[in-house]
Amino acid sequence: MIHAQEISPAAFAPFGRLARSGAGELKRIRDNRVLLTRTDTEFPRDELARDFALDFYEVPAEAHPLRMTVAERHPHSCQIFVPVTARRYLVVVWPAKPAPGATPEAFVAGARDVIVYNPGVWHHGIVALDNEATFASAMWRAPEGRDTEFCELPEPLSVSWPEPRR
Repeated sequence: MIHAQEISPAAFAPFGRLARSGAGELKRIRDNRVLLTRTDTEFPRDELARDFALDFYEVPAEAHPLRMTVAERHPHSCQIFVPVTARRYLVVVWPAKPAPGATPEAFVAGARDVIVYNPGVWHHGIVALDNEATFASAMWRAPEGRDTEFCELPEPLSVSWPEPRR
């Protein structure tokens, strides 16, 4: 059983970036009423990833624990997930292609956390935890469907996560 930990920029750094409001250069705008956070978050891609795509995922809340059988990656582009209505969500990543004995890392992200997977990072699909949730997702697509690869896990894996804080 894999146990998810609370996400942090440092813990997630090997797999991509975690962007949050308030974590970056802060600036007051519009008569000092609005706080703007300018992040240093990059959105890398290679020359094959040419077409920018914005998608929405409507994700039912998962039962505890999550049983995983498939991983995916996007070899030519980063992939960005912005929670629109999620309170908490699960992020599961592998340091390399899933293989027998390879253990992923799992993180619990919150409503203000934007996830940016690095190009080529193996990950499980986005998982809503406490409520049905909508996510906006953006990435650069490569022609002829070369932007997404799937991998059947050598054996199903289970992930648990902590209960929400009260």
